[in-house]
Amino acid sequence: MHQSAWQGELTKVGVVTTLGLAAGWTVEQPLYGLLAGLIVAQVMSIRTMGDLFRWSYRQGPAPQDSGLIGYSVDKLIRREKNLKAKLAQQNKQLKRYNQGIESLHDGVVIIDQEGYISNFNGAAARLLSLRQEDMGQHIKNLIRTPRFIKYFDQGSYDDSLQFDTNLVRQQSLQVQITQFGLDQKVMLVRDITERKRVETMRQNFIADVSHELRTPLTVINGYLEMLSDMELPASLSKAVGQMNSQGQRMKSLVNDLIQLSKLESAHSERDGEPVNLKNLGHSVVDQLQEYGDANIHFHCNDELQINGFSDEMSSVLSNLITNAVKYGNGSDVDFRIERQSSGVRVSVTDQGMGIPAEHLARLTERFYRVDDSRESTMGGSGLGLAIVKHALEHHDSVLEIESQPGQGSTFSFVIPNERIR
Repeated sequence: MHQSAWQGELTKVGVVTTLGLAAGWTVEQPLYGLLAGLIVAQVMSIRTMGDLFRWSYRQGPAPQDSGLIGYSVDKLIRREKNLKAKLAQQNKQLKRYNQGIESLHDGVVIIDQEGYISNFNGAAARLLSLRQEDMGQHIKNLIRTPRFIKYFDQGSYDDSLQFDTNLVRQQSLQVQITQFGLDQKVMLVRDITERKRVETMRQNFIADVSHELRTPLTVINGYLEMLSDMELPASLSKAVGQMNSQGQRMKSLVNDLIQLSKLESAHSERDGEPVNLKNLGHSVVDQLQEYGDANIHFHCNDELQINGFSDEMSSVLSNLITNAVKYGNGSDVDFRIERQSSGVRVSVTDQGMGIPAEHLARLTERFYRVDDSRESTMGGSGLGLAIVKHALEHHDSVLEIESQPGQGSTFSFVIPNERIR
């Protein structure tokens, strides 16, 4: 095709030039005829290029030419048709994508790296009270909740954020930001108001039931303790002893349920109080020193003070050390509080039977038991590590568990530097 275009161009110039030469020959001026033919060929080319220029600006029809310009015009027309077909297909796909995003119940907000809004769907407009004129606005100018501003500014979005707002009405929202391409972010917004309401109802139900059980359990345990002090037949004394043991276990379970309910309902943005970890550690160790046969070795060289909640941190330490003593098979318990570059690390290590790897991820679930038979003999409620998990969340920390069967276990957490006074 390219070769035929050149042939056509040369043929056109050759014909015009030959006609000029023939006309000049007839008047015995072949040189002038040849020159005239070349000039005419050049004028025709310029005229064709003029038509091409006007056509390129949509000011005239496509030039009709059998040479290079005609070939180029044909190529451009084909490419334009192909481009229009591709654009139409892309527009169709983009329209379907937009329809899909628009149909989502979750809000979708597209923002640039700086945080300026470039697009959002109807659900986001409904949840965040956005309007079309908010395009180009910074997201922090529209969501002024301090927790969201802190979450957005930190730049790390591995975890989602939950916060309460009254942009439209009093509601609870969950936000997750994801990097999109090189210079954009996608912010997903979900309404979790109903889920939180159900969760609150569950927490209130557990708290109410636990409180209601407390009074009759106190009465029952009181009578059982009185019976235990009386002279009873051996068979009856054994039965009373078992009932008393189970009554105390039930009392412990109710107390743990109440404590867990309080932790779950406590606001994570509460103002903390100064907590001296060294003094708190000594206090907990003194309380538990006679709990079992194991020796508790406490190591803390520095007076470390954090911004936190003394009762909750005391519960964390008490549960971890109690578990180490209970499941450590009488081995010594190593309890350490030490300063590190990332914060204050607290660890409790025992030399007990250890925990199989498949159980480690679920240990902080409520009522989860590695071995039901072992728990029944040791009297655990199955709520200790769930209490630890929630209490640590209020201190911006996470429980880490390292264990191997037959080699003991280490339970540790790090209080971040932001909480160190």
